[in-house]
Order: sequence, then C-alpha cells, then structure tokens
Amino acid sequence: MKIKKICSIILSTFLLFSITGCGGSTGKDSSKTDTDKELTIVDWGGVYSESRKKVNYEPFEKKYGVKINIVSPIDNGKLKSIVESGNKQWDIANVMSYFAIQAGNDGLLEKLDFNVIDTKGIDKKFISDWSVGSDTFSTAIGYNKNDFSQSNHPKTWGEFWNLQKYPQARTLEKDPQGTLEAALLADGVKPENLYPLDLDRAFKSLDKIKPNVKQWWTTGAQAPTMLASSEVGLAAAWNGRIVDGKKKGQPIEIEYNQALVSSESWVVPKDAPHKKLAMEFINFASQAEHQAEFSKLIDYGPTNSEAYKYLSEDDKKRLGIFTDNSVTQIIVDSEYWGKNYNKVNDQFQKWLLQ
Repeated sequence: MKIKKICSIILSTFLLFSITGCGGSTGKDSSKTDTDKELTIVDWGGVYSESRKKVNYEPFEKKYGVKINIVSPIDNGKLKSIVESGNKQWDIANVMSYFAIQAGNDGLLEKLDFNVIDTKGIDKKFISDWSVGSDTFSTAIGYNKNDFSQSNHPKTWGEFWNLQKYPQARTLEKDPQGTLEAALLADGVKPENLYPLDLDRAFKSLDKIKPNVKQWWTTGAQAPTMLASSEVGLAAAWNGRIVDGKKKGQPIEIEYNQALVSSESWVVPKDAPHKKLAMEFINFASQAEHQAEFSKLIDYGPTNSEAYKYLSEDDKKRLGIFTDNSVTQIIVDSEYWGKNYNKVNDQFQKWLLQ
C-alpha cells in the first residue's frame, strides 16, 4: 500500500510538471498564439495612423473580435533588431516597398500566404513574396502659381531640366530613389527602359541641373514651404504635401504627368506571434473598398485599381488618378531599389559633395 502511494505521488508530480511544461512559458511571447486574438501593427503614425484606425484597424477589430495594438513610427532598424534577437513583438509592419524587398531577401520577413490574401486588382509591381502594396504616393513636379500658369509650366522632367526656358531655382529630394529616375527621363530615356538605371547617364543629367538646385530637401514639408514662399519656383515633391499646401491656400500647384509612383507595403516580420491572423488582416486591408476609404481620408492612392470605382472624380483628381490616359505616371521599381538602394545611395551622397 505504501509503495502504491509513493508511486502515485511520483506519477502525479510527473504529470504536473508535464502539463506545466506544455502550457507554461519561459519566454516573453512564446505563450502567444493566433487564438489570443491580438495583433501589434507598426505604421507611420500621425494622420496616417488615424486614417488606418478608422478604415482598417477598428473595422477589423469589430469583425474578428481582435484587439489591435498600434506602434509608431515604423523603424527599419528596430524591425531588424527585433527579428534577429528573437524578441517577437510585431505582427505586421507598414514599410516602404523597396525595404520590404531588402528585408525579405535578408530573411527578416515571413513569406505571405496568398491562399489567404486576395490580390485581385493589385498591380504585380506592388506585390512580392514578402509584401503587398498598401498605398501609393508620387514624386511629381510642383510649381509656384505666381511664376507659372496652368498652361505654362513644366509638364515633363525634360522641361523641368530646361534651365534656359525655366531659369527659376529648384529643389529636389536628397535621395536617389525618384531623383535618378527623373534625371534619366529628362535625358530622354523612355519609361519602359528605365531599369536597370543607367547610373552614369543619370549623374551626368543631374550635373546639368545641379547649379539651379537651391536646396536638396530631406523632409516632405520643405518642398511646398519653399515653393509657397517663392524661395524656389519648381520642386520635385511628394504629391500629398503639395495637395495639402493647396488646401491651406498656398499658391502652389502640381503636375502629375510623369509622376514617379512609389508604394508602401504590408509585411509580416519573421516568426511573428500571430502569423495567421496577420495574413487575414492584410487580406482585409487590401480589399478595394477598404483601400478607397483610406484614400478618401488622406492623400495616398490605392494599389488596388478596383478601388477607383469607389472614389469620386474629385478624389481621383486630388490623388492623380487619370483613367483616360491623359497623364502618364511611372511606377518606381521596388525590386531594383530593394537590391541596389544602399550602393546607389552611397554613390549619390558622394556626388552631392562634389
């Protein structure tokens, strides 16, 4: 009897530790599963986050009974350190599309489940193994309305580069992405022949305009501010910043012809705690109706062309969506920049110092 009791105690103790071992956790996040119904999403903050909250986060929470924690702003370096340290904090991040390619190639991201994520209507240029384009913005020609009229202003990058016809001071972004494409288009390269970029030709083209570049801007607000104050007459600027300045009554305008369209993308960090739920969210946010609602609130365009039918003509005009082909826009090749950004940026920054 005594032996049976001892054996029973040993067996009970063994079972207790076995259960604890299976259900317990020694790590901070290892107890989290997709059944927790919780997501941590990292985005850009500010108006971007507020708009996402209204059209994506809150509706998804309501539909799926999910709690969404928002972290901002996105930090590429932190994403890398979180993944490499195994400190699983983020389920989804919104990043520049070229960085998505870079991070995917570096093993920092999960491959997306396209059995869950419906990409119908989304241009393949906005899709990779690791990412789906969430929204678009463009680098376009901005101009001061006191210097130019709607009928008499540069309508192409070639005209933007024409210092004899348009001698006004310029401002361009202190970044090679978009800037080098504009330089090549100005030099006569056809949009379909842009990639891979002919760097020697691009820098020779930039040499021609460099004397008239009063400032190389580093924040989106700088270009419209310089335009509005007549510090410069022309700018290569983000469309949303110009549109926002127009809303505030500033004497600035935008030319969408040959605008260079970049995108931001949804990604899932490697070993994210709630991968399955993350795929469901990306599918939800990628739907045409939801992308359209986002574009109604903020000056970012949809990546899903089916969203156009949910936008008013005024919204389309504001966002630079021209379905009648009267304006040609060029999608920036995120795959090229994902593979080459660091090397090309080093060359660009050295060129600026010459």
